[in-house]
Amino acid sequence: MGVAIAAALAASAPMTMLVFLAMGLGLAAPFLVLACFPPLTRLMPKPGRWMVVFRQALAFPMYGAAIWLLWVMAQEAGPAGVLATAGGALLIGFAGWAWNAAAPVGPDGARTVASRFARATAFAAILGAIAVGTGIAYAPAAAEATRAEAGTERFSAGLLATLRAEGRPVFVNMTAAWCVTCLVNERLALSSDAVREHFSKHGIAYLKGDWTRQDAAITAFLREHDRDGVPLYVFYPPAGAPPTILPQILTENIVLDAVRPD
Repeated sequence: MGVAIAAALAASAPMTMLVFLAMGLGLAAPFLVLACFPPLTRLMPKPGRWMVVFRQALAFPMYGAAIWLLWVMAQEAGPAGVLATAGGALLIGFAGWAWNAAAPVGPDGARTVASRFARATAFAAILGAIAVGTGIAYAPAAAEATRAEAGTERFSAGLLATLRAEGRPVFVNMTAAWCVTCLVNERLALSSDAVREHFSKHGIAYLKGDWTRQDAAITAFLREHDRDGVPLYVFYPPAGAPPTILPQILTENIVLDAVRPD
């Protein structure tokens, strides 16, 4: 729903309400159908042990999400950020263990000294995790992949203005390490041989902005184009012609059609 929410926030008030109404109706549709046609409930699987197994199986996509977010942290804050994240997760896990494995309360309902100590230890671990998490914000940024990526230049408003003043066509890609849509678009569309060959043949400058750490210059560029998030793809034709904003979901043909000379 990230793309739909981002589009809704950038649209007019009536369109925003329409998008959220459509999302609400979509989420409620299964319940509405079953309420209107109760016999359909007979087609639903009966409760049983499979529900416990299914619930446990759903933990693995969450583990995968945690791995992906750890990779994002590596892009944002480098090894120091990964170490801090892993340390914070360890402290949270220890706090949960200490809280639940505390000595039981006494027979009169009062907590024992060991129980109080265990709960205090859990509270201290949570405070430690918060402190570690706060420190991630001050970790040095990892080297940006855009600097070493062949065929791209790091986005800046000054460079964009210079290239446009020279009359060169420019393709701007605003992305972020945590943006799955951005990564898929780059892999399937922007990094294809046909697109790269077309950019090179027609002298199209490829500027890439990394919004992973909420860069202020990129935020300003997004706001100029009525966007509150990434991805954002803008093509500036040569000779100062008006720019074209591409869709958030790209294919190779969409990119080539947008940048192809008239």
